[in-house]
Amino acid sequence: MKEYQIDSDSDLLELACSLGQPVSSRLNGPLIDTLIPLNKQDAHPQSLSANFGANEFPFHTDGAYFPMPPKFIILRYIKGPENPTPTTVCNLTDINDDDKRLLQHSIWKVRSIKSFYSTIFAQDSSFFRFDNCVMQPLNKANDNLTIFSDIIADLPTETINWRFNKTVIIENWKYLHNRPMVRAEEVNFRTLQRIMVL
Repeated sequence: MKEYQIDSDSDLLELACSLGQPVSSRLNGPLIDTLIPLNKQDAHPQSLSANFGANEFPFHTDGAYFPMPPKFIILRYIKGPENPTPTTVCNLTDINDDDKRLLQHSIWKVRSIKSFYSTIFAQDSSFFRFDNCVMQPLNKANDNLTIFSDIIADLPTETINWRFNKTVIIENWKYLHNRPMVRAEEVNFRTLQRIMVL
């Protein structure tokens, strides 16, 4: 993970372009997403907030519904209290080889504009993909979700503590991230910007 101090949207886009091709998270959407904690009833129906509201988000890959998930996620804190709810990340490359092989053989259906099938760990070992809100196991009798949840629970985590204009690059192919439950005063207020980069 890399950290920067970015003071403008143009500098944020310049950073994204230096990494690869910035891409909209939704069809015809902006390149820079605005992420604000919302109650369920106020959230976009295809967002994590629609499922969890201001409660804790589960660990996930951003853009898991892309045929190839974005390689990088850039996040920048631009509005809210001085000590907002942090972001937590865990490095999936720390998983042992036996667990990696297991995750290469469990097939999941990924809901997207054109749904497709995928594993959590790519067959060529190049990236991980996981978002339980858009992925369902093909074989629900042997979905390995509990196993994967246990694997994640055993991984060390890192905390991103936000300050104004702090910007981080997350390697989305290697790291899952989540957000703890936000405080009531942060709902409709705490604001992160996000750019996905292919």
